[in-house]
Amino acid sequence: MGLDSVVEDVLGRGRSEVEEIRRAALAERDRTLQNAQAEGAKLLEVREKEAQQAAERLRVQALARAELEGKKVVLSAEKELLDEVYAKVLGKLAVLEDGAAILQSLLKAHAADWRTGKVYCNEKDANAVRSAVGTSFGGTIDCVGGIVIESGDGTHRIDLRYETLLADVWRDSIREVAEVLWPRR
Repeated sequence: MGLDSVVEDVLGRGRSEVEEIRRAALAERDRTLQNAQAEGAKLLEVREKEAQQAAERLRVQALARAELEGKKVVLSAEKELLDEVYAKVLGKLAVLEDGAAILQSLLKAHAADWRTGKVYCNEKDANAVRSAVGTSFGGTIDCVGGIVIESGDGTHRIDLRYETLLADVWRDSIREVAEVLWPRR
């Protein structure tokens, strides 16, 4: 065997080893790529699931905000309507046809209180009240109607003004009125 054949034999084995190393490296590269792709697919799946959950949370929050805003608008409209009704009732109380009879009824019911004190009323009813209570007439006040009775020593007052009486009735019955007007399901 000559030197050429030995060199050729060594070169052949070297080429063969190089090819084997190259195949092993390619196989390792393929395994690494497959692992990376599998890892990337898992990560992508996790991220998609997180994004879907976040989007669902945002959708639910937006829906809740919209429902809340809708309720605010409805409540605001209902309050405006109730305020309008309240103002109309107060306006009608100012021009009652039997206002004098109501004043007489209030004075009669509280005669013991005003006999030793003072009675106040609005400008429109001053003559009628003055003639009913005489020297217990205390003067006029700014009100829609009704009377205010002040004790003789000035320590307490009985407020029988129409606006006060309406406010008391309104406060006691507003829920019932609202439920009749807008029944909740």
